[in-house]
Amino acid sequence: MTKMDTITAIKRMEDLFALQALVARFAHAVDTRDHEALSAVFVPDVTMEVAPDIRIDGRDTLAGMLRDDLTWATTMHSVSNVLPEPEGDSATIHANITAVHVSRDGVGKHFDLGARYTFTAVRTADGSWLLSRIGIEPVWTTGDDQGMHDDR
Repeated sequence: MTKMDTITAIKRMEDLFALQALVARFAHAVDTRDHEALSAVFVPDVTMEVAPDIRIDGRDTLAGMLRDDLTWATTMHSVSNVLPEPEGDSATIHANITAVHVSRDGVGKHFDLGARYTFTAVRTADGSWLLSRIGIEPVWTTGDDQGMHDDR
């Protein structure tokens, strides 16, 4: 292995770790409803698409919705099988997410979701990665999803 091959391999590993950490920071920020941290993982024109027909555009709209509109007492997003596929200055990241949403209405009331997420990330001018798209394909649900959004 040449010195250039070694440098290339190290940079690829750095990208893989950075992309996995980006997905973890996203999930953590959603669960803690940390608007600043959530905004920090998105490009300004980020898009989130939830199959089959929900689309949310823009960092401020998306971060605000994830922070304010979910009416659950708490959530926990467990991320697994994170598979980053960087190619140049963009990357596709596949992940499975199990999300538990605990109701404010009492103990034992919750809505759970298993989904396949497909993220798109882009490398910024400073070399860091940000999410430009979040695709969510629900696979299974259980419980009552009436609290997913505040319709009051």
